[in-house]
Amino acid sequence: MALILAILILVYKKENNLSGYKIPKLKMALELESLLIKEVVIICGGDPNRVDDVWVPS
Repeated sequence: MALILAILILVYKKENNLSGYKIPKLKMALELESLLIKEVVIICGGDPNRVDDVWVPS
């Protein structure tokens, strides 16, 4: 599982032209969390476009 995650972070880093490891890992985690919250909102029948107004990643 750790190897798969490391590969996904490397791909994310390359696609977004980022350097290092810590910043791409943090950005990927925040983006993934936002996408998951939007999916839950869709499943519950809400508007995923309003998630960005309410939820601000810390």
